[in-house]
Parts: sequence; C-alpha cells; structure tokens
Amino acid sequence: MNGTGRYRLINAKPSPFGRKVAIALHEKDIEYDVTYDVPWGPDTCTPQFSPFQQLPILITPEGSYVYESGYILEWLEAHHPHPALISHDPIARLETRHRQMLGEKLMEFAQALVFEHHRPDPSQPWIDRQSRKIEGGLDALEAIYAQHSTTGDTVDLGDIAVATTLLVLDFVVPAGLSPDLPQLRWRQRAPHLAQAVDLLDRRPSFAATRPQMMDVDLQATVRG
Repeated sequence: MNGTGRYRLINAKPSPFGRKVAIALHEKDIEYDVTYDVPWGPDTCTPQFSPFQQLPILITPEGSYVYESGYILEWLEAHHPHPALISHDPIARLETRHRQMLGEKLMEFAQALVFEHHRPDPSQPWIDRQSRKIEGGLDALEAIYAQHSTTGDTVDLGDIAVATTLLVLDFVVPAGLSPDLPQLRWRQRAPHLAQAVDLLDRRPSFAATRPQMMDVDLQATVRG
C-alpha cells in the first residue's frame, strides 16, 4: 500500500503530460493526491519510481508504479473502464487515437523547438524543421476539428491530448518558459481547433488541473 489508500500522481506543475493523466483521473472520478517534483533537481524523488526518470508517475493504492503518460492512460482504461475515454468500436478507436497521436506529436515538436531556443547556439535548420512539423500538425488538427463536432459535453483521449498540448502553448510564454515564438501562436491559424479547445477547457476536469508556474532554468537544463 502507498499509505493513503488513494492514488498518488507525481507531476510537474506545468506539464501537459501529467495534466492528461490528472484529467483522466478527474473524468473517471478517481480520488488521488498530487506530489510535484522537478526530475532534474537535486532533491528529486522521480528516479525512485521510474527507470526513465521522467514524469508523470502514478502510484497505485497498492504501491505499484505506473509511468509514461500514454501507458498510464491505457492502464487507467483497463483498470477503471467507466466512463470510457476511448471507444471499443475499432474504427471510432482509430479516429480517437489519430487525434491523440497528433496532439502528442505536436507537443513533442513544440518542446523540441522551445528547448532549442534555450541553447547557447540554436540551430536554425533544426528550428525550421520543428516549425514545419508544428505547422503541419496544426493544419491536420484544424481540418479534423472542422469536421469533428465538439460541444465540450463529452471528452475522449484524443480531445485530452490535443487540448492539453495547445493550452500549454498558451501558458509557456506568459510563464516565462518560452520566448514569444510565432510557431506557438496557434489560435489564428486554427479557429475551429481554438473553438473546440475553449469548449473543452470549461470542463471541471480541465479547470481543476490548470498548469502552474514553476521556477526552472531551462538554459541550464538543455546544457545539462
């Protein structure tokens, strides 16, 4: 047992990866406690629970460790199937997975872009490559959400991945975690997507899991 009889989520305050898990826990009405950690900090607890030394980590009431956000979401669907956040119908499941994949890859490319801008000597070809990937991902999602009607009354893993990525792009510049990059100003480029994200952002699970400020030196992180 982890000593509380509840789940424990180890997370980073601004992390969209941990936020996906927190939203899923809220949507499934699973009680949990949160511990915030900085994996590269001197007092981190993350290596105790994850071989990758990355967040998020979910500790079960029995004391088991589940890590990597995509796997945690699969684990939660298997152990807490109701309400389902992905359809059992194979075609509908693929459609959800497609949006989930696009949201997660978009976060990967945006993170790579921001980290590159914090390096002492950023590579312009690398920046250009990540920028093209971000633009392509946004265009693909905009086309999907122009056809994928979203009212915010329901949510699935695809919506969660897309919305958490785009909302953290809104967050990182005012939080001081990124320079004001034109590639991160996604709303004007994707109006249907922006409407869908804003509707999802009104859900209680999103309101309860907003990203928070974190004091971190990203330049020291990328140098390390």
